[in-house]
Amino acid sequence: MRTILTFFVFVFVNNLFAQQPIDKPQSITENKITGCVSGNCIDGWGKWQFDNGYYDGFWVNGLRNGYGLYKWDAQGTYIGFWSNNNMEGYGIYESEKGVIMKGMYSNGQLNGYGEVYNENSEWVLGFYKDSNIQDKYDFIDNYLEVGCVAGDCQNKYGRYKWQNGDEFTGFFLYGNPNLGIYTFSNKNYYQGMFNVSGQFNGQGRFFYSEGGYYGGEFINGEFYGKGYYHNNKYETQIGLWENGKLVKAL
Repeated sequence: MRTILTFFVFVFVNNLFAQQPIDKPQSITENKITGCVSGNCIDGWGKWQFDNGYYDGFWVNGLRNGYGLYKWDAQGTYIGFWSNNNMEGYGIYESEKGVIMKGMYSNGQLNGYGEVYNENSEWVLGFYKDSNIQDKYDFIDNYLEVGCVAGDCQNKYGRYKWQNGDEFTGFFLYGNPNLGIYTFSNKNYYQGMFNVSGQFNGQGRFFYSEGGYYGGEFINGEFYGKGYYHNNKYETQIGLWENGKLVKAL
């Protein structure tokens, strides 16, 4: 009896929490089957179909928690991190019209460092509160071939190039990468959070030039925590990682 009751509570709660699109009113598609259509939508990785789209990602206690994707039927896509059904942490939202909102999310909105490509085809970089720019950063060419080639590479937004061909574009803190994209000379790249030593750390996504991809948690430059990986043949490994290796499938 308790198991049946828990299931119905779970279904009720998840249908209440279909995600509101960031930049448009919610749209409802009638007569669509909703519910968990694949995987484990309680404590694991699963796909839940909502009236207005679907979520595919990690769940904890029947709530969207960790790395995952929400695809609206008409409005756009958010891919990034969640906490208790809210977009929380590093993420990227892209609307059907090409608006991009990339950075740190809290309570379903950009709150913190953010990069927005707006409907006027311009990037607005800086610090956001509830998806509104509070402190706008300039990004001006410094006319250098190496070093800080554009912007401010100390405590704002810039681009730094190394002699070996690597480069970082994003937000700096005390002269170190803090949030943004690190591109290797071999065209592999990482986008997400960094620690004070400039290592991939916290939440992010790593893309291999041949087509493989990992999205999830990092510690000191390694896949570490909950993460999703697929190779260039879309063969997946999903679960808990330690030191770059999958240790428990979910």
